[in-house]
Amino acid sequence: MSITIKDVGLFKGLAPHEFSLLKASLREKSFVKGETLFYEGKQCERIFIVQSGRIKIFRTSASGREQILEILNPGESCACNPGETTWCCSTSAEALVDSKVWFLSRDYYIKLVKTNSKVSQALNRLFADRLCRFSSLIEEVSLNDARKRLIKFLLDMLKEQSSEKEGALFIPFTREEIANRIGSARETVARYLHELKRQKLIDIKPQQIIIRDKEALQKLL
Repeated sequence: MSITIKDVGLFKGLAPHEFSLLKASLREKSFVKGETLFYEGKQCERIFIVQSGRIKIFRTSASGREQILEILNPGESCACNPGETTWCCSTSAEALVDSKVWFLSRDYYIKLVKTNSKVSQALNRLFADRLCRFSSLIEEVSLNDARKRLIKFLLDMLKEQSSEKEGALFIPFTREEIANRIGSARETVARYLHELKRQKLIDIKPQQIIIRDKEALQKLL
């Protein structure tokens, strides 16, 4: 799925002439699957908005273990703190599939937020949503075991997705990406998935999981 800049929630409040200025300032770039957009610790010189594809935002521990913080889909942005002219990225970003993004310079981004109240309000909502997601992630990783985190991940994805077939869940992630998302190991994710299948709570198919007993899964949380 590909979108236009007018579909981006962050910029919904712009007037026609402001859209024209914005479009002239955007730079489009394509990334192949696995290509890095930026690294944590590097100075933030621009923000990006996803035009098509999916981008993962993650951090890497000193031991090299990866923790996915969020997945950005078309229309979503890595938009960060606009209050500082210099800012260092606290995360890294990588294309999960072949993707296209729009880049916007940090100077223009700061000016836009400071001079347009609607963009500022949209950014506040984005930050509030991100804070809620990160708070939930911290709670899950620190309080729940890996099996419960996996079950919650499946149920949350089921809630987000709409499917013609009741309980059919499209999984656009590899086992390793799921593991990185829930703060576990790939082998652990694979083991628990097959355990849930043996218990006849789910079925596993290529890139798809069928939730056979949603109520029983919820009772395991």
